[in-house]
Amino acid sequence: MIWALAKFKGVNLDLGKKTVTGGDLGWSFMRAINTVVSGVVPPMVNIADLARYANRPKDVWPLMGGLFISKPMVILIGLFTTAAGAKRFGVANWNLWDLYSLILDSYWGPGTRTAVFLGAFIQAFATVVTNISSNAIPIGCDLAGLFPGYFTIVRGQILCNLLIWAVVPWLLVNSAQNFLTFLGSYLCFITPIIACMMVDYWVVRKGNFHIPSLYRPEPGSPYYYTKGVNLRAYAAWVSGVVLVISGISGAIKPGSISQTAVNVYNCGFVLSLTAAALVYYLLNLIFPPKIYPDGEHEDETHAWETMVSTEGFFPDDDAQPSYIRDRMILGEEPNRFMTPTVGSETERKA
Repeated sequence: MIWALAKFKGVNLDLGKKTVTGGDLGWSFMRAINTVVSGVVPPMVNIADLARYANRPKDVWPLMGGLFISKPMVILIGLFTTAAGAKRFGVANWNLWDLYSLILDSYWGPGTRTAVFLGAFIQAFATVVTNISSNAIPIGCDLAGLFPGYFTIVRGQILCNLLIWAVVPWLLVNSAQNFLTFLGSYLCFITPIIACMMVDYWVVRKGNFHIPSLYRPEPGSPYYYTKGVNLRAYAAWVSGVVLVISGISGAIKPGSISQTAVNVYNCGFVLSLTAAALVYYLLNLIFPPKIYPDGEHEDETHAWETMVSTEGFFPDDDAQPSYIRDRMILGEEPNRFMTPTVGSETERKA
């Protein structure tokens, strides 16, 4: 971006074929929000798959900067680079390889070739890292969690690499319009999941989770729901998807749906998030779920993050880590921001 701004002496902000005002400007702004958010929301759903490798809670803080700062910044850099290219070449090249080709044709030389090579290399490196962190690791964790008898994380990643060819992903990114359409449609299915996760943690459970019950798929566990299926979450997810899914048709084939449906689709993130969150909250209000497992602890207080001090364990849990048990015996308050200091060397390494 810096090279383009310096070489082309600024930018041409008139990138569109027409200027919009009033209501059209507002809907375009909402569509822009959808586009930006579509790059942030998917990693939010899979954040636990990366956070599980952290040694301390503080280790995950940089992820927030990576999600909410670097993602929009990359989009901004792309906009300025395209605008600078539009000033020099008279056309807005949203596809990076087209812009590189024009630069090489106009400024052929060792410096330009080196700059283009480095830019392409960084893009290739970013693609590999994104595929590992946002695609391979999440699918590996999901399959290992759903079918532990058949899949490890590595086996899940290998299966993902084999199946992805059937999706022909190169067709999704062969143009800027196709890529934005894909991101927008993907957002329709992901946003309701985020809504359910937020309401479940912040409102329904108030930050209280019983760790041993997470590994007990049996009646009596607060996470067993209806034979292992959380019907409330499915109903909320469907309500969020149905509200905006018709807009995908309009994005793929303009003019195939009404303008109202297009406008709803352009507000997809806000509407889908709100609808799914509201439905999930109401269903949990009507059909309250268990917060703790059946037994002597089922009537424990539901105050905000009561279980945090014991890291999700009750004092009489057999599976309780020794460093928490020892601190309780000593009368110390377990600190969630500290690493284990008591317990066997094997347990600390685990």
